[in-house]
This record gives sequence, structure tokens and C-alpha cells, in this order.
Amino acid sequence: MFRPTVAQERLDFQLAPTRDTITGRAGLALFQEAALVLGVRRSIKENLPPPGSGNGFKPQEYVLPLALMLCGGGRTLEDIREIETDEGLRQLCGFARLPGADAIGQWLRRSKHLKGLKRVNQFLARQLIVRSERNDFTLDVDATMIETKKRCAEMSYLGCRAFEALLSFIAELDLCVACDYRQGSVSPGAGIKRQLLAVNRLLKSCGKHLRQLRSDSAGYTSDVINTCNELGVIFTITADQDAAVVKLIRNAQKQDGWMRLFRPDGKPTDRWYKTAIHCMEKTEKSFTLIILRWPNPRQDMFYPEPYRYHVIATNDDNPKVAEVIWFHNGRGDAENYNKELKGGFGMDYAPCRSLAADAVYFEIGVLAYNLTIAVKRLLLGGDWVRHTIASLRWRLLETAGKVVRHGRKLILRIPVNHFGLFRDVRAQVALLSAPG
Repeated sequence: MFRPTVAQERLDFQLAPTRDTITGRAGLALFQEAALVLGVRRSIKENLPPPGSGNGFKPQEYVLPLALMLCGGGRTLEDIREIETDEGLRQLCGFARLPGADAIGQWLRRSKHLKGLKRVNQFLARQLIVRSERNDFTLDVDATMIETKKRCAEMSYLGCRAFEALLSFIAELDLCVACDYRQGSVSPGAGIKRQLLAVNRLLKSCGKHLRQLRSDSAGYTSDVINTCNELGVIFTITADQDAAVVKLIRNAQKQDGWMRLFRPDGKPTDRWYKTAIHCMEKTEKSFTLIILRWPNPRQDMFYPEPYRYHVIATNDDNPKVAEVIWFHNGRGDAENYNKELKGGFGMDYAPCRSLAADAVYFEIGVLAYNLTIAVKRLLLGGDWVRHTIASLRWRLLETAGKVVRHGRKLILRIPVNHFGLFRDVRAQVALLSAPG
């Protein structure tokens, strides 16, 4: 038996209980206040059905605590207890009562809530769009898989059970403006045209314009291309290397005129490009294909060709090809948006045994994501816009505070080194709430 021969080192402090009301998530109160000032709670009340009885939980008593839970790092329905047991946070946010995990699960299973939540997300998105100084926007469309072992999920092309979310983002605002949650067996390209039309209507209602669309090969369909042409939207879409495109590539191999691709800073890359005019069977107009090639780093029996190829389709009439290529490469941000939604807000988890219920839960995740974007852009500004939710938790949300009542006033006491930030954010909140 091991017996220590010297005294073990310990930290020099003692434990003592306190009856003070303390919260370890004071920053979440700022998110709740942003939701109130931007009209999110009012929109929830207007777009979601009330409870069946006068004593039942109201829709905002489900949605807002869930959204704050996801912003704070919760990953399962049981994590709502962290909000419930935080008396200080509940007082600050005005949460007189909270539903339990079982009650939330039953509420999520009511599929009629999905349409209402979509309208709430559209309402919040509109608040950011109309406040933007920009008039023209870029739409990034991407589908992402949510792997699960739930039996209600179907097999995906990845060879596993999964759900799939088709998501559209306004690139200049990092804002999620459309979401379709469906089975993983659905084609990733299904629904892109519908989301494109919906986002175009949303921007028009805000007095703004959809200028560009970026998509991976899921968007390489005649429906999407024709719709972009009808709307006057410039598209850059990764082209499927089908038989017709492969034939163009082989013809290009035999020709001269390949141009070296340079980085925006003027440095050369190992890639070369040339263009060709192409038309699909059901497209109403021809478009340009930008063919990129680079040396194959590993020639083997599976890919013996000396070059690798990547093809971008665009309807830009007079493209500056290098600029189009770098612009299209920017669609990689869509992967970061998906990563933030799934990893940062826990949307890689499907809590229910029902596709409809998980779709409602995912829509609340989108609301939490968009609320975070609103706080970063409208209240924090500056370098905060580039922070992930994980950084926000570390630097803002998980600020400790003491909640006290003095007379009829509720006071949040926080450390001096965080006071200036909280004061500035609440000053911005006051500006948002000011009439006109």
C-alpha cells in the first residue's frame, strides 16, 4: 500500500456557504434583453399558438429559455435545469417559471410549431437586414448532415443514419435566413430553388437586393441556374464533372491558352485556368465554365491523370476570372457557419425520436444562432463580430454576477473588469429601444 512520506500540497482556502443570489452566466441576461428589444418575444407570442389552458406554459416560456440554454452551451433537453437552478439569471431574465425537459419534449413534438418558428426567425433576420448599411447581398447555400442512431432517421449517402439540414446564409451578415430539416436520404440539391426564391422575397421586403449566389455542386441544376437568370442573380456554382463537362475538360487539355492563377496579393499559385461556354439540356441560356487544373500530387491506378480539375459555373457576362475563382472559394465560410451551428450550438444532436420534433428543435437552434449574430453586430461590434459562440461564452456569457434588490430595483453587481463592457452593451440596447 502506498504511503506518502511528505505532506501533499493543497490550495490555501476554505469553503463557506452563502445565501447571496449569484449567477455564473450574467452575460446571458444581455442576450435576453436583446431578444426583448428586437421584438423576438413579441414575435413568438404572435406566431406560435397559446397553451390549451390558462395555466399552461406559453410559447415564449419554452422558446426563449431553450435558446438561452443553447447560447450558454447546453446540448441536451436536460440541460434546461442549468437555467432553472440559476436563480440569479432567472430573476434578471424575468423567468418566473420554466418547463421541465419532459414538457419541452412534448411541446417539440407538435409539428404545427415549426411554421411559427420559421416566421420568428424570418422576423429576427429582417431586423438585422434592415439595419445593415449594405444594399446588395450574397447567398451561400449548403446542406449538412446530422448523424444519429435514431431509428426514425433514414440512411444517407454517407452510409449511416442521418438527418439533413439545407441552410442558406447571408454571407455579409453571417445570418441564417432559411432552413429545411429533413431526412438524410434527400438529395442535397432538393429545395435550393425554393430557398433562393424565399430569400429573394425577404430581401425585397427589406428594400434590399440579392446580388449573388454561391453553392457547391448540389446547386448545379437547371432549376437553380434558370431561377438565378430570371431574378438577375449572378451565380458561382461548383459544376458536376458529368460526361459533358469531362468532354470539355479533355478538349481543353489539348489546347493552349491556360492562364496562371495568382493570389489576391499577387503571389502565384500552382493552379492554371481557362474558360469554356456551356449549356445544359434544360437551361434557357448558356453560361461560362471556369476550368481549374493543378498537378496531381499522387498518380495511381485510381487517378492516373497528370492533373486534378475543379470546375466553376457562372453566368457573369464579363467575368474577371481570377476574381470569380477567389470569390467562389469564399463559400467555404458556409462550412464554418454549419460548424458553428452544429458544434457551437449543439445542433449536431437530435434529442427526439421524431423528425418533426427534431426539426422544431433545430429551428430554435437557428434562432439562438441568429440572436448571437444580432448581439455581435448590433450591440458589441468591432472585433466581437468575428468571435465564435465558444469565445463569447469565455469572454462574456460566463461572467459571474451578484443579483441584489435595493428597494424596488434589481441590481446586477459584476467585477470591475467587466463593468465597462456590460455598461456599453446596455447603452446600445437603449439606442435600439429608442423610438424612430
